[in-house]
Amino acid sequence: LRALLTSTLLPPPFRLSVPSMQHTSRARQMSRSGCAIAAAPWRRAGVAWRLSLLALGALAQPREARADPDGFLVMSTPRDSKISWVRLPENGDFAGAVPKTLIDTGLKAPQGIAVDKKRRRLYVADPDAQKIFAYQLSIVSGRLVADSEQITICSGIESRWVAVDGAGTIFFTDEPQNRILKVAADKAMRGKVTPEVVYSDAAEINKPGGLAVDNFHVFWTNKNFGQEAGSLVRGAESPLSGGAAASLSILAKNSVKCYGVCIAMGNVFFTDSEKAIYGVKKDGGAVAEVSGALSRPRGCAWDGDGTVYVADRGAGAVFSFASNMHVISETTLTKAFEFEDAFGLAVLNGAARHLFALPSAVLAACLALLAAASPGLLEH
Repeated sequence: LRALLTSTLLPPPFRLSVPSMQHTSRARQMSRSGCAIAAAPWRRAGVAWRLSLLALGALAQPREARADPDGFLVMSTPRDSKISWVRLPENGDFAGAVPKTLIDTGLKAPQGIAVDKKRRRLYVADPDAQKIFAYQLSIVSGRLVADSEQITICSGIESRWVAVDGAGTIFFTDEPQNRILKVAADKAMRGKVTPEVVYSDAAEINKPGGLAVDNFHVFWTNKNFGQEAGSLVRGAESPLSGGAAASLSILAKNSVKCYGVCIAMGNVFFTDSEKAIYGVKKDGGAVAEVSGALSRPRGCAWDGDGTVYVADRGAGAVFSFASNMHVISETTLTKAFEFEDAFGLAVLNGAARHLFALPSAVLAACLALLAAASPGLLEH
């Protein structure tokens, strides 16, 4: 067991030596000669010490972090019909960062975008083409690359926003028809599938704008009559049959026309059409203005750690602010980098990469406690 744990869970610098067969034989001889009482405490301490060090090593060396030390922010530009990316720096300093082109063919006016982090797929809502497109992403020599093959998920729908949950289910809007639609992950890459209607003909849907999901709920903004239909609305990802309307909750009615929406832990942030970004708790409560210093804000995205990025189409830039607010309140936005006609934003990887070692660490810590409490179980 020690050999298995030390070889599979610990990175090379932390791997522990395993007692040789000679040592094992010596322990058996001690047991037969009546020395088991003296030997057992040493063996128990040795197992517990090794497993404790194993836990520390697993926490100190997140193995997956080495492959991709930084995340990527992906941006859409409707005017130029392209998708771009920029690397997210570890220290948050974008000085000298220059956005690079990811896709510049096959699109008309891409707006909302979403990244399936687990499967590394990019989804693009293109209302002028009336299609939802998909691309397979890869990281080559530190650069984000999209495969040349463009996959059409569905067509004939004027959608301006798209989102994807942890299971890979794709959600998107049908703005003219006031609908929220979805396509299951196992059907998505088949191409040109018929989407499932999640919500339609509800008073809480009026020209839906931005879209975000968290595996339990779908959140959207409305671009028409937001102070009546709701500036920000929450509904179940899979409402009960016949009870869809009952699962809807209006979280905000503070603005007539809103665009982007993003989720950061227990907070939901959303932008209006003119200058402001607001925040509210996922379960509802008071709506607070985070900043009113923007110019035509559009999409926003959370980096998985403590930063939210906001696309400012009017200023031709992407701004950022700290998202880990216990009490949502006004804060200062920082210009991250310039980017003309910024609209949709999405993050690939980001700070979540540091969590990959956690299961190993938890397992090792549990085994350490087990070794101290029941040494005989590990010895046999």
